[in-house]
Amino acid sequence: MQNPTPATSPLLIGAALVGAGLLLRQWEPRALNLPDRPDRPHRDRGAKRMARKTRDTVAKILPGNLTGSIGRTLLIMGAGLVLVRLLDMAADESEQLF
Repeated sequence: MQNPTPATSPLLIGAALVGAGLLLRQWEPRALNLPDRPDRPHRDRGAKRMARKTRDTVAKILPGNLTGSIGRTLLIMGAGLVLVRLLDMAADESEQLF
């Protein structure tokens, strides 16, 4: 039989996720920076042009530094977990998730 986890586990894990997210948002290694696109006329044609246009479209969607996106995701996950646990503590005992 497995022991139940303490009621504070989601709060601690959520706080750890928020902390990790804040660290990643501050630390942006150059290796994960996406290069700026040159603003010059292009002379490519055919398959090379299609590859360049597809690459440029994908690059527009991605963040400038990938650790910023991961950090933001961890912040949202951690804050959500803490909020769910705090609201769970306010809910009726028979309706609690944790």
